[in-house]
Amino acid sequence: MVLDPELRAIGGNGSGRAREEELAVLEAVGRRVLWLSTAIIDHANRVRPNPSGLKVGGHQASSASMTSIMTALWFHALDPEDRVSVKPHASPVLHAINYLLGELDESYLTTLRAFGGLQSYPSRAKDPDSVDYSTGSVGIGATAPCGAPSPGATWRATSAGPGGDGSTPCWATRS
Repeated sequence: MVLDPELRAIGGNGSGRAREEELAVLEAVGRRVLWLSTAIIDHANRVRPNPSGLKVGGHQASSASMTSIMTALWFHALDPEDRVSVKPHASPVLHAINYLLGELDESYLTTLRAFGGLQSYPSRAKDPDSVDYSTGSVGIGATAPCGAPSPGATWRATSAGPGGDGSTPCWATRS
């Protein structure tokens, strides 16, 4: 079930809030994202042959905890120029969303942590689908999207001078 990319337009009523019928669609899409991300992980954990016995799959709870918010972001709130740093263990959710949007071929859904397949953490270099920021086991949090260039934004760095312990605190702000 690949969804029409126009589904991103849900909630385009200008209020920033989804109407009741839009919420019903988002909930249905969210259930599909949850099912797909769980299936991606289950295939890596239990279905694909694993002669070594080493853990090769993923974490269902880490993905399940992100399905609602990522569904709301991708299918309701994000604009095309927005960038998102995805929690590392939620990469199956990102791949499920990209599949539903037609940005990932179905053949990749069974390749989580397989050689040449989907990465366990989002990777701009190794994943075949769209990833805004590569992460690792500890992620990168909000720092990358906050520091990403924005049209018309200017940066100002401020140093508070040498700290008492010899360090130099520095703050950067964007306006």
